[in-house]
Amino acid sequence: MTIKEHIKTAFLWIMIISSVVLTWMLWTYQPAYDELSETEDSYIEIEDIGESKSFTDLLYPSTVISHQEDEEYWVHPSDENYGEMLEAMEDIVLESMRPTGSVHAPNMEQSFVGLELIFDEELNGEWMQYFFDIQEENILVENVDRIVVAESENEDDSDVVVRFVDMDAEEVFEAETSVSLSQLELFNQGNAAERSEVERHLFTEREDSDFQPVLYIPEEAVTKRMYTYETTDISPDGFIQTLFSDPDYVKQYFQEGEDSSYTDGTRMMDMTNGGSILNYVQPDVSGTSQISEESVIRTAQNFVNSHYGWTDEFYATSWSESGVNHSAEFTLHLEGMEIMEVNSGSSAHRQIQLTRSGTEIIEYTRPMFQLDENPFDIDTELELPPYSEIEEHIDAEEAFTADSVENAKIAYYMNRQNSFVVFEPSWFVYSQGQWHRVTLPDMPEQEVLTRGLE
Repeated sequence: MTIKEHIKTAFLWIMIISSVVLTWMLWTYQPAYDELSETEDSYIEIEDIGESKSFTDLLYPSTVISHQEDEEYWVHPSDENYGEMLEAMEDIVLESMRPTGSVHAPNMEQSFVGLELIFDEELNGEWMQYFFDIQEENILVENVDRIVVAESENEDDSDVVVRFVDMDAEEVFEAETSVSLSQLELFNQGNAAERSEVERHLFTEREDSDFQPVLYIPEEAVTKRMYTYETTDISPDGFIQTLFSDPDYVKQYFQEGEDSSYTDGTRMMDMTNGGSILNYVQPDVSGTSQISEESVIRTAQNFVNSHYGWTDEFYATSWSESGVNHSAEFTLHLEGMEIMEVNSGSSAHRQIQLTRSGTEIIEYTRPMFQLDENPFDIDTELELPPYSEIEEHIDAEEAFTADSVENAKIAYYMNRQNSFVVFEPSWFVYSQGQWHRVTLPDMPEQEVLTRGLE
């Protein structure tokens, strides 16, 4: 063997040994990560200004009607009337449900003694276990638009029954109760001082159907109080701590005026409208292929509960679970009445809005102010005319006609100026796909009261 061949052999052995050593080092290598340590200023403790709410705390009837045979009354939601009703319903034991066909379908001729709770959005039938004492396996109704607690018309049944109305499926299910007639009468008459006589109104008639979407509209003038509150701005610090996984990596970017944006490179939180509106967006990390088994209302409830909580009086007023993304809206209420419009024109000043994709909330919008605990001690009341006068005004002055109206209600209009908010009771009508505030020419302007506070 020549010297040259010896050199080649030695070099080959060196390469083999080096390869073995490097392979062993790769297999046994562990990176020397520095353990992250929390500094004293890495976390800012934020006191929750909001509160956690249960599922039923967010479900609220839009209208409650007291039926006295041929007379009906709108029960005003003030003084927690509706809340007390819902609490009392939770103690009503229901054994089972049975279908009753169209015998008790809502229509213009229907007559009974009891209470009728009407919801703007249909409720999942399974949710009835949270409204009443009933086992889930005994719930037969799929969706519920109206709940009726009424005197039974069958001598063989209990004195008082509960009916669940599903308008889309055109079904009514009935369940017996242990409630006595005296208890029903006491409950029905308990809110006599806070109610107004109404008449039935059928804005949109269903052809060839026993189930008609009957609504109840005040037939006399209604007096409601105007309220003036001071508001407190909500700091974004608490939301930075709860909406971002690592607040230390969040950077702030200033926009025009008082607007600003916060981002960690993945999520984005915008403070707009002078810092009075928060809009948070995060990418869909779960993938739309994952389908959530829980309702979007439940997902939204849990999300807000764990991200700074609920401020003021918000109730679920609209939700949708069709399409790729699901949405839920919670609207501000005052004395149980919905805030239908705001002078800024932005619904985000009166609503908490969430969007879900798959199983994750990917967008969250909310107002960044809250009302002080008590309103100013200003005793101002406003008398609203009966709906018949509103109809005349619509035909004479508005761009749409009274015949095009699909719904009408009394609710609050919010006027926010600086840190003051004035809530004025007003008539609202639904026409051409949106709600319109209707104000008669001789009604006082709320700006006079606002200027008096400046």
